[in-house]
Amino acid sequence: MNLSEKKILVTGGQGFIGKNLVKKLKSLNAKVNSFDKIDGQDITDEGLIKKTIKNNYHFIYHLAAFSGNQESLKNYNIAFKINTLATIAFFEAIVKFSPHTKIIISSSRLEYGNPKYLPVDEKHPTQPTSPYGLSKLMATQMAEIYSKTNGLHFTVFRTSNVYGQHHSSKFLGYNLINYFIDISKNNGVLKIFGQGKQVRDYLFIDDLIEAFLLAMSPKSDNQIYNLGYGEGIMLIDMAKLITKTIGCGRIAKVEWPEDWKSIETGSYVTNLSKIKKELGFSPKVKFDQGIKMTIAPL
Repeated sequence: MNLSEKKILVTGGQGFIGKNLVKKLKSLNAKVNSFDKIDGQDITDEGLIKKTIKNNYHFIYHLAAFSGNQESLKNYNIAFKINTLATIAFFEAIVKFSPHTKIIISSSRLEYGNPKYLPVDEKHPTQPTSPYGLSKLMATQMAEIYSKTNGLHFTVFRTSNVYGQHHSSKFLGYNLINYFIDISKNNGVLKIFGQGKQVRDYLFIDDLIEAFLLAMSPKSDNQIYNLGYGEGIMLIDMAKLITKTIGCGRIAKVEWPEDWKSIETGSYVTNLSKIKKELGFSPKVKFDQGIKMTIAPL
């Protein structure tokens, strides 16, 4: 794939996913700009958004977000301001100033809430259990409305847990695997709430980026896709594999904190049928292989 003729913006380009995506896009010769608060760019500044959109990008990867299910309980107003209202401001600016631009949105499995069946397909009811999940769902629904009323071109990915090579950082309630890997490397304690029997679906960063690139195809226009590996692993087994692979760290089971228990969504496994059929996506990196790749030197 050669993207030498494409101008691409990545919001949240300094984050874990954003840095990996920017690196990949540049390797494909795309003209890439990053939009990130680390660089002094405020995602809630509508004037700045309008000015940015007037650069007439071919694609915008919208990754910037207020993340964290539990954190959103304390900061729900910020979650909606960033995840919903700022995203709508991008839609509005696109349809007014750059209607050919396609926006590819990184959302979350938490739009679904507590799954009623596994694996979860795109027809599953959306019943978020937290302000974070609701703020992301509302942005997705507004993308659909803008598509129907203003011709917005979009793709939404409801993504499961993503992991991969990264720089160590403070745990903010998400990127649990990367956080557990950092703890294990430092011979620390990996705390598992309850018995750790909840099943999760883990996706390696390279596979996620492959799906993001496939979303450039017109086949994905105005579609919502679930994105994960498609297989479930219990939390306790995930933690055991990490400590075994790294060779240090220990696991401790602790009682559920009440604020975490109230928003816990139970087990989750991704149904990949739609994205496989429509975009030809198939993840390649198995979990045990992904852990080894994650702990390799950057």
